[in-house]
Amino acid sequence: MIIKMKRGILLLLSLIFLTNFIYAEIIITQQPDSFYNLGDIISVPIKITSLISVSDFFKANLICNGIETEVFRNYIILGAGEEETQKVKIPLISRFTGKLAGSCVIKSYLGEEFTLTNEFKISNIINTVLTNQPTEIAPGEKLIIIGTAQKENRDLANGFIDVVIVTDDGELQSSETINQGYFEINISIPKNLRAGQHLVKINLYEKDSEGEITNKGFIDYNLLITQVLTSLEVAFENPEIEPNNNLKVKAILHDQTGEKINSKAKITIKDQNGKLINEKEVATDEYIESFIEHNQPASEWKAYAVSGKLTGEATLKIIELRKVEILIINKTITIKNIGNVNYNGTIPIKIGEKQENINVELESDKEQKYILSAPEGEYEIEVMGQTQTVALTGGTIGVKKSSLMNKLNLSFIWLFIIGILGFVSYLFFKKGYNRTFIGYITKKREEKSEPLRRDSLVKSKNKAELSLSIKGTKQNIDLICLKIKNLKDIEKKKGDIEATIQQIVDAAENNKAITYENQDNIFFLFVPMKTKTFRNEKVALQTAQNIKRILDHSNKLFKDKIDYGIGLNYGTIVAKQEPESFKFMSMGTLITEAKKISSSSKGEILISEKMKDKSATDVKTEKITAGKNPEYKIKEMKTESEDNKRFLANFVKRLEGHK
Repeated sequence: MIIKMKRGILLLLSLIFLTNFIYAEIIITQQPDSFYNLGDIISVPIKITSLISVSDFFKANLICNGIETEVFRNYIILGAGEEETQKVKIPLISRFTGKLAGSCVIKSYLGEEFTLTNEFKISNIINTVLTNQPTEIAPGEKLIIIGTAQKENRDLANGFIDVVIVTDDGELQSSETINQGYFEINISIPKNLRAGQHLVKINLYEKDSEGEITNKGFIDYNLLITQVLTSLEVAFENPEIEPNNNLKVKAILHDQTGEKINSKAKITIKDQNGKLINEKEVATDEYIESFIEHNQPASEWKAYAVSGKLTGEATLKIIELRKVEILIINKTITIKNIGNVNYNGTIPIKIGEKQENINVELESDKEQKYILSAPEGEYEIEVMGQTQTVALTGGTIGVKKSSLMNKLNLSFIWLFIIGILGFVSYLFFKKGYNRTFIGYITKKREEKSEPLRRDSLVKSKNKAELSLSIKGTKQNIDLICLKIKNLKDIEKKKGDIEATIQQIVDAAENNKAITYENQDNIFFLFVPMKTKTFRNEKVALQTAQNIKRILDHSNKLFKDKIDYGIGLNYGTIVAKQEPESFKFMSMGTLITEAKKISSSSKGEILISEKMKDKSATDVKTEKITAGKNPEYKIKEMKTESEDNKRFLANFVKRLEGHK
């Protein structure tokens, strides 16, 4: 009996315990997915079973990153041994759950009983891949960006895309839709957008049914806007300039915003008649210079520039210069018109305390001499700001224009002096030097001049002939090649131009050069066996400069112009002096390279690399062509000797005599 009572008590206690602690069981029949994005609906079926009768609230809370939000509540009534399934649906929208994101679980309650789902992730991220992403574009073109958008739950995004290009002047914006994960956006780049790197900001997003942004993504990248050549400007340093100055002109390239672009441009300068003054390819924004002669008439010159397909031009105005130069030597005042217009005016000349006014009428480059007179003594002479103390003689203070008779009297005095000196020299040389002097004259008379070829314009006293096979002495020589590019036209006219070329040959041969002519090329060879020195570079360069100056002066002086080029080379020949002529054979490319260099020359002196190396101490050069056989232009040469200057002056006078 006692045992039965104990069993009854234990059964009663068990029922009481089950009633208070294990009255129901919560079973999650399907776990949530691993990933959700905002805007999705989480659906979790939960089965509830009970051994006893139950009536209570069944609740479900969403827990994300420690934040718990109630998302489901339902009152249920179960009899003993009954079960019921609750379908928990959680819409991930702002109004219901806020913008919870991260690692989450769902906690289900019934009374004191609860259960947890597996952990899952709620994301607000849209992953983006650009399939067309231009990183460089020219202004004025279309920027097309194409890509795909997928949420972390692997669903394709459906939403919106905004693209912003950040510029110095603000932002360029454009928007489009994302349809089934695909988007394409088209933006017009302004033509005047500044060149350089610009930030492209791409933002993607979705909205829920309430219009709130849920999922979003972004990509930023740099877009290079290239420079586009839009204009070529030609600018003179001074658009108005007086003669006897250097004009300076440059080309400036501008891009779409007016910014300067570093490049190359070919600049051509022409005078009022369209004659070429200078032409050179230089870096943009770098000046080229040309000298304007003092007697250049007032006129307008043009400068043209070309870079790629762009061209530009500018006008230079050469203004009138009314100017005279005053030179006071003893009692003579020389007034020279160094302006570019006729000078008509009154010039005051102050002799001591007295002022004399003279009327001066001079054409450009002309001069007039005036003779001063005054009672014997020293006087301070003042003319246009110049002062000088001069000893004067004469009856009264005055200024007279120098006449032909004055010049003849002066010439007579000089002739008398020269005659006396000549007579003294004759007496001095008569004894002891007679034979030598006569021998010298005889030698001079024996020198013969002969044409360089049968129909040649010029004659040579030191002629060379090319031989294809010769036994002689190897000689390293300096060589000048003068190319007369319009020789055929010149040969028809002769006259002044023939005299000019003859004087060039004489000038070179006076410097011990040997002359050889081949078609339209005249070669001057400086051969050690003739010059008696192995260092002929300097005399070759000076001779080349003399040739250039004589030709340039002739082209200014005469109507018929000589189109020429000058090239210098250094190399080896085999040489032999025979009774009738000097014969030589060129080694390697000495002759052909000199021809090529002179053909490249446009009225300037160009030298080969070998010649540059040999004459490095005498000249400064600038490389103008690269490659296997580079060519160099002479920029500066050491000061010429006085003998060389006098020599050139004599030839200039001879040329003027042919005018």
